[in-house]
Amino acid sequence: MADQLTLELVTPLRRLFEIETPWVTLPGAAGELGILPDHVPLLTTIGTGVLRWHDGEQECRAAVHYGYAQVAGNRVTVLTEMAERREEIDAGRARSAEERARKELRELVDDKAEEGRIDKYEAKLNRAVVRLSL
Repeated sequence: MADQLTLELVTPLRRLFEIETPWVTLPGAAGELGILPDHVPLLTTIGTGVLRWHDGEQECRAAVHYGYAQVAGNRVTVLTEMAERREEIDAGRARSAEERARKELRELVDDKAEEGRIDKYEAKLNRAVVRLSL
């Protein structure tokens, strides 16, 4: 039995990292998913949430937004539309985005707007909240 996983985090624009870690927690579309070494092979969708892992000294986190994760052997590959580490997030900008999304959602719900627009602003709100949680 192996005691480490290789975790790779990739977006369409860049490869954030590839590291060794004893565990990974993914924000799966149906809920949080924990991965340990020798996990069964898996392909799953990723929602907006926090990807967590351990770097040997501390728990690390990144905000991820929609994509896929594959577990094969002791390798976890996370492919997301967007990913941000804590130090990359502008908290003021995220707070402004949260406020704008909440305002837009209130207006859309009050106007009984089309569901697609409501979904769009709910996703924006969720991304802002996840960023601020880091």
